[in-house]
Amino acid sequence: MASIVVAEDDTDIAQLLSTVLSNAGHTVRTAPTGADALDMVNEVGPDLVILDHHMPGMSGLDVAGRLRGDAATAAIPLIMLSAAAPAAARGLCDVTISKPVRPKHVVDATNELLAAHGGRHHDAADQLVDVERLLAVSDYLTRPAHADALDAFAARLTELTGVPAAAITLVLNDSVVVAGSHGMPRWVREAGGVPVEWSPDTIVVSEDVPVLIGDSAADEEYAGSPLFSVSGVRSYASVPLNSTEGHVVGTLCVMDEKPGTCTEDTVQILHSQRAQALVLLARAG
Repeated sequence: MASIVVAEDDTDIAQLLSTVLSNAGHTVRTAPTGADALDMVNEVGPDLVILDHHMPGMSGLDVAGRLRGDAATAAIPLIMLSAAAPAAARGLCDVTISKPVRPKHVVDATNELLAAHGGRHHDAADQLVDVERLLAVSDYLTRPAHADALDAFAARLTELTGVPAAAITLVLNDSVVVAGSHGMPRWVREAGGVPVEWSPDTIVVSEDVPVLIGDSAADEEYAGSPLFSVSGVRSYASVPLNSTEGHVVGTLCVMDEKPGTCTEDTVQILHSQRAQALVLLARAG
């Protein structure tokens, strides 16, 4: 059906992607490094490229930048795979997919992009107002969860991650509701949350992937956002909370006024705490 180049230095993951995409009818070539991927793209002219972010020598983000900067490859659909894709990836790639990789997610994203003939699209607004997702969020909001337990859980997140502020959120179509928190700015606590357009958690909802911002001051997309400019937040990490039906209902997030505090290790710790967070959100008072 289509020619696909996969850049992935982990041979097991590369083989997995090659197998599932080949079984879906595509022709797949794999490259172990970013430089090899660029050579392969120039050689075969693929219909789609899948990039691991962390590769030796040249990152997936570097490869994406090179492909977008060349008129001959600028329109090729790109998928980024990462445990925590950098915010800049969304400006270069059509889709970002969280590791560990779910094969069906990769196949579905691939087929959707190919069906769209490489059209760039970000459907954050559509996901935010998706009725089934909002019903799932509402189900959690209507349960009188233990606020003290959620706040205590957030405090534990700060201990586990070494990041001073943490929150458990539920994301509506127009606001990010703080269900539990520790160390958050007073104005956020008093307001009960922030407008949805202020928060990177819209990315988490729209793409079901973590967000990692090492330094908001160096990120054009977020430097001017009130969440960062007013509160002085520089470092931020967030992971999705999924309902049993798979809808992204909220997030676990941590933040710091110091740049560089949040790392990929932070994201992995947050991932490990998602199940417990959902248990607390669902518990009736």
